[in-house]
Amino acid sequence: MKKFICSLLVGGLLSFAPMFSIAQSQSAMEAYLCTLNDGKSMSDLMEVVEDWNDWSDDKGITSYTAWVLNPIFMSNADLNRQALWMGVAPSFKELTATIGTWYSSGGDLLQDFNKVWTCNTHMEMTAMVVRPPSGEPSGSPVASFYDCTLNDGRGPADLMEATSKWNGHLDENGIQEAMVYHFPAHGHPQDASYDMKTSVWRADLANYGNSADHFVNGGGQQAAAASLGQAISCDSPRMYQATLVRQAKN
Repeated sequence: MKKFICSLLVGGLLSFAPMFSIAQSQSAMEAYLCTLNDGKSMSDLMEVVEDWNDWSDDKGITSYTAWVLNPIFMSNADLNRQALWMGVAPSFKELTATIGTWYSSGGDLLQDFNKVWTCNTHMEMTAMVVRPPSGEPSGSPVASFYDCTLNDGRGPADLMEATSKWNGHLDENGIQEAMVYHFPAHGHPQDASYDMKTSVWRADLANYGNSADHFVNGGGQQAAAASLGQAISCDSPRMYQATLVRQAKN
C-alpha cells in the first residue's frame, strides 16, 4: 500500500484541528515509546504501575486514563520497541497538570520506572474518536496503528466525508471496532512523513479476526478504497495488546 495517532501546539500540522473540531471534539494525549531493560519483564513494569496508581490516587489525579501496549505484530526493521505508554485526558490543561505533578512529585517512583524500561520518545497529540466502541469498552483490547497522509488535493472535510462512508459500511456489516485519529504536536520526528496517525481498536483478537476476514474476503478492502482511500493513504499497521492500567473517574 502507499503510505496511508510542530514546535507550537497551534502551529504546523495541528492547523487541521479547528476544522476537525466542528465534527468531533478532541482529547489530549501523550505517548511514551519504550524498551524494557535487560532482565526486566512486563510483570516488573506492572508492579511499578501499581505503585504509580497508588501515587496517582494520593495526588488526586482523576481525569487521566492510561494504557500499556505490547506489540503483537511488528518488525524490528521499523519498530524496535517492546512497550508503549499512552495517557489521555479530556483537555490539555488536565493533561499538563498531570504531567506537571509527575515531574515535580514523582520522585523515587520515576526512578523505579527507569529501572524497568528506557523511554527515548515522549510525544504529544490530540485524539479524535471518529468511531466510538460499541458496548462496554474492553479492558484489554488489541489496537492497530497506522501512519497516514492526506492524499493530494484532499483536506479535512474530505477526510470526514470518507470516514462517514466507511463507518456506514462497517455498520451495515456488523463490524465492531473503534477508530481514532491522532494529530501530532510536540515530540514527533522533525522529518515525519505522516500528517496523522490512525488507530483501530478491537475488543480482542477474535474481533480482529472477524474484521480481517471481512476486509480480505467480504468486500471490506474494496469499500475502504472507495471511502477512506479517497482521502488518505496509510502505511503497514502495527498491532499491540493494550492493557488498561488507569481509568479516569470523570
